[in-house]
Amino acid sequence: MKKYIYFCFLILLTDLTTAQEDKYPENFGEIFKSDKMLLGQNIFKGDIAYSLSRVSYVDETQILQEYLRQSIRFNFNINPWQELYIRTSIYLDLTRSSVSPPWLSDFFYQVGYYNWRSNSVSFGYENYQPNRWATFFENFYENFKRGFVFVSYNITLEKPEGEKTLKPFFWDETSKLIIVPVFKVHPEYQDENNNFAGYFKPILGVNIRYVIFYNIYLESGLFYYSKEEAKLSWDPDFTYGFGIFDWRAFKINISYGNWIANRFPWNEGNKELDYYGFLNGEFVLSFTYSW
Repeated sequence: MKKYIYFCFLILLTDLTTAQEDKYPENFGEIFKSDKMLLGQNIFKGDIAYSLSRVSYVDETQILQEYLRQSIRFNFNINPWQELYIRTSIYLDLTRSSVSPPWLSDFFYQVGYYNWRSNSVSFGYENYQPNRWATFFENFYENFKRGFVFVSYNITLEKPEGEKTLKPFFWDETSKLIIVPVFKVHPEYQDENNNFAGYFKPILGVNIRYVIFYNIYLESGLFYYSKEEAKLSWDPDFTYGFGIFDWRAFKINISYGNWIANRFPWNEGNKELDYYGFLNGEFVLSFTYSW
């Protein structure tokens, strides 16, 4: 019976993700033909995902530990008004072991004004500190101060509207190049042992995403730390990722991202993190939704 239910659910997902544009449901409101409980308003949206990554670290006895983290990730986005947003990512770990690092985060959160349109400004606050439910009240304020505020500018290059022919750079209607210069500031920052190290950590960067065709993309980020003494061993010089991503509801997406300890050859950084590599990135299989 369970296999039959799973099979029906898979068929439903496949049907929704391959629907024709004129029949494509934008939210649960259209599916259930209702506007009750804010259905159909697109105020609540996000995705449910399976996440897989290898976590490598040296423990207190100086032994290299390898932990395979498998988790279910719930992304909740609330857009109460125009481009104003509140977002949170909650991780439900499927595996725990004696080598599970104590600093893994149970959740992340962001708030701000995000405008995806070209030639537009976005700004806000984001927090990717080791937030844990068990120490939520004890460490919340300290972790909050170590998040960062940012301002960014969105530049999107794509096929001009109304143009029938596609240039070589734009393979289909989804093709585009997104360039986002960003300036971040951590009001407070920590040292390698997670102890207070100082105030004001500025980071200048640029994020680049090239959507090749059919929503298949490559992306990278480049970062410059003007305050060198504030740079931690796991702060990256660059990040990278790829996958297929359709932002619309009821789509299945696959992605990979690596955001930790990547160094340019001329800037080796901390030798202790040489064990970080491709498998320390995060592999994600997700399903989008919109209320």
